[in-house]
Amino acid sequence: MPGIANLNVDQFQDRVNRFAAQYVDDWNCWLNTQPNARPRQLGIVLRRWQACRPNRMRRTQIENTHDAPYLEDLIYQAAQYIQVLQDFDIREEASFSANNREALIELWNIFQNLSYHGRARNGLAGVVGISKAILLLTDGRVGPAFDSEVRGHLGTANVINSNQWITALRTAHQDIVAFEQSNQTTIQQATPQQHAHLNTGRIYDMALGPGA
Repeated sequence: MPGIANLNVDQFQDRVNRFAAQYVDDWNCWLNTQPNARPRQLGIVLRRWQACRPNRMRRTQIENTHDAPYLEDLIYQAAQYIQVLQDFDIREEASFSANNREALIELWNIFQNLSYHGRARNGLAGVVGISKAILLLTDGRVGPAFDSEVRGHLGTANVINSNQWITALRTAHQDIVAFEQSNQTTIQQATPQQHAHLNTGRIYDMALGPGA
């Protein structure tokens, strides 16, 4: 099943508008979270999104429920690679430069440790948790989050390593390019006005994600 390549603008807007309101609220809350509160809020949102199920997800140091690393540590480790990706735009082929691919690989390796115990993947986080965490921490630049619904739309098999994740991101890139060429517009211009300020990865995530 294609993602958005075969949609016209009205169909695309319908997809975005049907995105579940609870996730819109979660996103707006995230964007309004002050930097010092982000570790705790990251945990709140990712648990609400069931990002690490069935494994246990890490928490902040003050919660004191497991040994280090804590969510603060993961965010600190990721900061330099998030900075590398400050201009990442999944619409643009240039966003898949060698430096950006290296940063994506490092982020995958860091956020594998988003979970620390459980029966899946020897306790490590998988693509759902990793991609959701990175979608949040890049404020929607690197997206979509590859849950089962998004993978189903794109026909993407289960993603088990960083190279496969980057390949899946490139599939999303190609889907967006095809939509824009077919409709002679950009994804931001096609997006409903109330969401047009969002970064491309987040808009695309909404178009393919769970509906109300």
